Amino acid sequence: MNRTLDPAAALHWLASRLDRPQWSLADTVVSGQLGERAARARRFDTGLTVALTLDRPPRQAAGACLLLAATPEARDDALYLSGDRLWLLRRYPVALTEVELDLLFKQQQAMAALLATRERAAPVPLPIAGRYA
Repeated sequence: MNRTLDPAAALHWLASRLDRPQWSLADTVVSGQLGERAARARRFDTGLTVALTLDRPPRQAAGACLLLAATPEARDDALYLSGDRLWLLRRYPVALTEVELDLLFKQQQAMAALLATRERAAPVPLPIAGRYA
């Protein structure tokens, strides 16, 4: 059954996907691990917000902001720095069906993967002038 979820039900839906969820603030905040990423979520009367850690050093935050700004699907997303970790924050609408929440959450996870830095191969040296390799 695809039922509509209010922010409290959406928060419990997310908690069921986290490893070792930890509740605080009278069951309005949950945090835990989602695979290799840390996750935090909080419910408000205006909807749910979910933050996922990014695998990107804080010194590269400007590049992540540009990528995020260039992605129309991420218009409700933001980046914030907490300690030495970058977090991708998404605000969800008040009432979503389970399927909509699942799809939007998967999209947020995909954005976090897109914004992660990847190891790049060393640049290939240019040939010496007058010599062809």
